[in-house]
Amino acid sequence: MANVERIQRFMSGESASEIDGWFFPLDQRAFLEIFNAQNKMQIKGDVVEIGVHHGKSLVLLSLLKSAHERLLGFDLFHTDSQEKTEQNIHTHGDSTGLSLVKGLTSDIARADLDSLLPNPLRFLHIDAGHEYHEVLEQLFLFSPYLSDHGIIAMDDYQDREFPGIEAAVLDFAEIDRPRRFVPFLASGNKLFMCCAQFANIYQLSLLSQLGETWRLTRVRDFNVLIMRSKLPVATEKIKAQLAQSNFPNRPETDLSLNEKSAKFAQISFGSGHSP
Repeated sequence: MANVERIQRFMSGESASEIDGWFFPLDQRAFLEIFNAQNKMQIKGDVVEIGVHHGKSLVLLSLLKSAHERLLGFDLFHTDSQEKTEQNIHTHGDSTGLSLVKGLTSDIARADLDSLLPNPLRFLHIDAGHEYHEVLEQLFLFSPYLSDHGIIAMDDYQDREFPGIEAAVLDFAEIDRPRRFVPFLASGNKLFMCCAQFANIYQLSLLSQLGETWRLTRVRDFNVLIMRSKLPVATEKIKAQLAQSNFPNRPETDLSLNEKSAKFAQISFGSGHSP
């Protein structure tokens, strides 16, 4: 069966429902459209998932990547989870270029990780330990392997059970390493990050290719596109917001907190209306 057919079966829920795990339809759609956007921009690279469980999201990633790209899944693989993952990939996905790596990522020596990841990554999905310090460590450990156009997908970003995820992401977004990654898209249960200079490019691409209901929100000095918003704003207004907030390019420190509060207030910016 061709990968296109397998993707359709997965997205319809026909095959996804047969795999144990949590991977909601809106997040599946976000994965699909991000890969579509990257393909349109001819962005290539390997793919990594940290935290595999039984391979529900890994199956979709195996179908979305190109045949020549590698896919690595890192997990502790307790009991029979590796066997189940391999079976799910065989039945519903594509095992071409797939490698499963067992163990804690924090125990992998840098030289070994360099050997495992010889090529830049286009997509990194982090869904392993959900506490603040381990999330932050995973971000620092794997982000150097991303290409400049690479994307990080963070699971359970606003799950009240795991407030450390949001804290780790926002702390990570404030640091240049030498590249700075910032959130640019929120789907159902995931938040997506990319290099700051490419956030606007990805957002415009997604706005152009998806007939979704969107809203734009401002967090610190970056914009986050909300997918399937409960407070939708017309696409053309969001494009105008992006243009307005990205030009002229001045540091946020030029504005006082009062000025930022007025410029990016929900009643104006958050609703798509100009202040």
